[in-house]
Amino acid sequence: MATSGWNNPAEDDRNPHRAAERERARAEFESRLRERRITVSGDESDEELVAIVDAVEQFEQRVSLLGGDTFVNTPESSEPDDERLVLPARRGDESARSYAERIRTAAEQLG
Repeated sequence: MATSGWNNPAEDDRNPHRAAERERARAEFESRLRERRITVSGDESDEELVAIVDAVEQFEQRVSLLGGDTFVNTPESSEPDDERLVLPARRGDESARSYAERIRTAAEQLG
């Protein structure tokens, strides 16, 4: 498996600040997901976190294009405008990759 440039251990040798930068980015991604009430175990790889964040952003963009409100259409909402516009919750036993794919599928179904 090829290692992407941003997560390449060889880059850490050339840039001693690289690991700290990656940890800050990871903490930011985890925070963004938790703000959306998405369960993050901490066992996700960097790539898996990025995949979930990308899928969430895709979903939210589709909701926005439909005129949906991400503050009203939440899993906690007792009366969402439209159930299709609610970001799917991560299941307890669901892998990060599977969850990201389920979000992408939900986004595609929105049109």
